[in-house]
Amino acid sequence: MRRFDVVVVGAGIGGGSFVYNLLKQGFTGSILVVDRGDAVSTGASAYSAGGFRNLWTTPINQQLCTRGIGILKAFQDDMGVGIGFRQTGYLFTYYPDAWSRVPDAARIWKANGVDFELLDPAQVEARIPGLRCAVDAVDPDVRDFLGMEPIAGGVFGRDCGSFDPSQAAAGYFERALQDHPGRARLELRTEAEALVFDPAGRVTGLRVAGPGGREVIEAGLVALCSGPWTNPLLKRSGCPDEDLMPILAQKRMMFLTDFPDQDPRWQDIPLTIIDQGIYFKHESGNLLIGKAKADTPDSLDTTFEPDYYVEEINLVMQERMPPTATCRLKGGWAGLYDTTGPDHNAILGWHANHPGLLLQVGYSGHGAMESPAVGIGLAELVMTGGYRSIDLTPLRWSRFREGDLVKETIVI
Repeated sequence: MRRFDVVVVGAGIGGGSFVYNLLKQGFTGSILVVDRGDAVSTGASAYSAGGFRNLWTTPINQQLCTRGIGILKAFQDDMGVGIGFRQTGYLFTYYPDAWSRVPDAARIWKANGVDFELLDPAQVEARIPGLRCAVDAVDPDVRDFLGMEPIAGGVFGRDCGSFDPSQAAAGYFERALQDHPGRARLELRTEAEALVFDPAGRVTGLRVAGPGGREVIEAGLVALCSGPWTNPLLKRSGCPDEDLMPILAQKRMMFLTDFPDQDPRWQDIPLTIIDQGIYFKHESGNLLIGKAKADTPDSLDTTFEPDYYVEEINLVMQERMPPTATCRLKGGWAGLYDTTGPDHNAILGWHANHPGLLLQVGYSGHGAMESPAVGIGLAELVMTGGYRSIDLTPLRWSRFREGDLVKETIVI
């Protein structure tokens, strides 16, 4: 029977950041990473929009993302891997009621050194070609049907932008394996079938199925960086409901279209969020568009639905931005979020009921931007028994039963 000091489930950006930082901080034990895909980053990381922002109102999210932005900005220089880092900003737009609460958030951002700008409607329109903040030109029946209101203002985050999480994941694993030969092993096409516990509930290993067949691997600790596949794994391991994560596996789709026209501003638009949570950004000469589908069930289904763009998203976009009525759908994909239902924030640190089980799950769509900093913190926890750089305690698993949720008040 093989034994490793650390077994990591998941070879996305979260798993990569943890392994790289664990070795960087001086870990001298053995590490095994298993992933069901046939390459690094074939799960949630591969289908992310790749946005990053520090426009949050909770200290933990601000700290993680501010630190993460610094890491991503220096990634190519520090790691030798290009990740398509583009600091073109984020633009949140607001209806009047939500806009009235923005000053409260602005005071928090200012106190925490966030570089942002408040925009009036004319300034919002100047940033995005063809966008109309007013809705006077929209047919009243259509406006009511779509629930559209005037945009009263916007928040532009200058430090925000986008990158390629898959390249970052590959960079982390590449450097971990090259800089620390013999310390870490990556085994792909290997399914984590079940965790193994001793009678006291401590995790002692992992049963896997890979190219060589089935085996049980002994582990000093197991780190779950398994996203929406976490609860199915825990259930297969015989864990009762009270041990599970309060997360849902939810399909999230991205759509690629051409630009509406030849306006050069499209090349440098910020990642922009408009009506009903529709967001879009520049993506390799295309427009990348997304919107969470309401009431998405808890499912691992990743069937791509082109009609969702045509029949729902573009109906709103063409009223807010008339030129997008001509946008041609070129393709897209469906990925999965591991959505933490109670507060839409990550679950990090030790599982309170199972010693030796380390959690990095439930990111709710924020994993790409937060995991570069989270990997540092979790490595500190393993190496020293506590957090040193950023205290991840607010995102502990036990916060749910303690009623101590992490709630964003303005930007979610």
